[in-house]
Amino acid sequence: MEPIHHYIDLSWAVVGICENPHQPLSSCIPSIEEDKAAAVEHYVIGYMAFWHIAFVDEDRLVPCRDDTLRNEARQKIDRYIADHPPVETFPRFYLVLLRQPIAPMEPDGMSRVYQM
Repeated sequence: MEPIHHYIDLSWAVVGICENPHQPLSSCIPSIEEDKAAAVEHYVIGYMAFWHIAFVDEDRLVPCRDDTLRNEARQKIDRYIADHPPVETFPRFYLVLLRQPIAPMEPDGMSRVYQM
């Protein structure tokens, strides 16, 4: 069965999500049905803090309104998934930060892809 692949746009990042149709995201994060973007943002911020990727002060996040950069971030996630296909049955998150001072940025204005 082919994984389901979709995106959540946060004001400061793009999150790609691969999930198995037999184990949807709602089975792992029950609050996801109430507000998908808020639940994903809460998960991502907690994950980054736990693994010392970055400690996020939500008041200092810089909103990115550049749709071209968002599309490039989606393409970057697509390339990463093509090169590193998920093999586990549980959902995978792929994060690309957009012009944020909390993590190293590449010359294209995006972070590397963080797999969660």
